[in-house]
Amino acid sequence: MQIASDRKLTDLEGVLLQGICLGLGLVGSYFFGKQSAKAAALEMIKPHARSAFRRLISLYKSLSRVSTIIAQNEELKPNDQKIALAQISAIVSQQVDTADDALEDWRDIVPEEVDELKENLVKHTQEALINE
Repeated sequence: MQIASDRKLTDLEGVLLQGICLGLGLVGSYFFGKQSAKAAALEMIKPHARSAFRRLISLYKSLSRVSTIIAQNEELKPNDQKIALAQISAIVSQQVDTADDALEDWRDIVPEEVDELKENLVKHTQEALINE
């Protein structure tokens, strides 16, 4: 630095100094840009993740209700068991609707994976019906 302040830089020294500054600037821009892109991606996904998380909590609550009904009605009369079965059927139907809504939320982020999952579910359901 002392030499640069006392005399004029040669052409080679000037090119080297500019090249080093350019290289450091590009490296810094790359790393800061990478961090910025990661932060922006997280901010874009947060609303979908919150929605899917709420649906997950809803599914857990529904499963808890089903297990409670099953535990309470193990020794009921056949007529009362039909009522309990209707309650379980309604709760499971609600769970399926919630799961479908959650899949639609994820379709915005990973559509290929959601389509693959739905295809697998259809195949599994068809196989289950055939085996009955």
